Amino acid sequence: MLRLVGLLIAFALFNESGTSFKEGSNSSIDLTDSVEIELHQVFDSLGLLNGYKAHIFTPICEKDKCYAVEIDFSWDPIGRFLRYDTIPGQELTKLDHEPFTNVDYIKLQNILSNPNSVLSKYTKDNLVKDTRTSEVDGVTGATIQEVKDNVIEGAVYSCYALWHIANGSVVDSIQTSTIKLLDKNLVRELVRQADQEINYFLINNFSENDFVKYLPEVLETFQNSKGYYAKNALEKMPAKVVADSMSQSFFAKRFGQMDYFTQIALLKKLTPASLHKDLAIVLEENISDRKSYRNDIIKSLLENNL
Repeated sequence: MLRLVGLLIAFALFNESGTSFKEGSNSSIDLTDSVEIELHQVFDSLGLLNGYKAHIFTPICEKDKCYAVEIDFSWDPIGRFLRYDTIPGQELTKLDHEPFTNVDYIKLQNILSNPNSVLSKYTKDNLVKDTRTSEVDGVTGATIQEVKDNVIEGAVYSCYALWHIANGSVVDSIQTSTIKLLDKNLVRELVRQADQEINYFLINNFSENDFVKYLPEVLETFQNSKGYYAKNALEKMPAKVVADSMSQSFFAKRFGQMDYFTQIALLKKLTPASLHKDLAIVLEENISDRKSYRNDIIKSLLENNL
């Protein structure tokens, strides 16, 4: 069974006048300083953090028309948007109360799941360009093409507002909450998922003491790592952690398979005094005849070591 614990957070969702809406306002067009949501921590049956949920209620206004959107959001432990759930009897609608189609609901999931959406580049004022030919034409407009490809027709402002709720400052609140909950069991579970984005979240937020405490889990993140993760992780690791016998034994077994930049990152964390014999032997075996920065570092480390 999932268990929920609530955290109240507030963040700005700006309308055209630079003010914002707040959940719980008496009227859907009342303006206050922020949208306020109650963020719930979700725990699994073992009591480990499994993600976050929030009930969203916010008015959406376009020109002189306002309508309420009520929806539930879910995020994973590091703040990545997972999904939304509609409320029975509160299905989503577009302008003029036209209901969402099944295709619209699928597209909304895709929109909200993209943290790098072009919607992050625009203010609400800039979503639509004025297409009036004269002042007597009245206010008319067309959605900017780049935006149009990333929203639902007839629900431009809903998509914009919901995307900013799903991918805005709530992400920082979630990550701050998760960092406070980290312990051996949770870190082990997160690493077990073999998700490199989660691994980056961990190493970027670990203190020096955390690297010591969670060293076996940190080393596990190197397994099947991609791109520059191994290099970046080594650069994050404190020198005293790399000097640990567990670390040196681990890297001694893998040094030959490391790319050049990861090898350099490891070597720069070592000193002749901190180098253990098993890794020293491997380094000696990997000296080549070429003149290179890597070879120079290895030779300086091996002086008086073997």
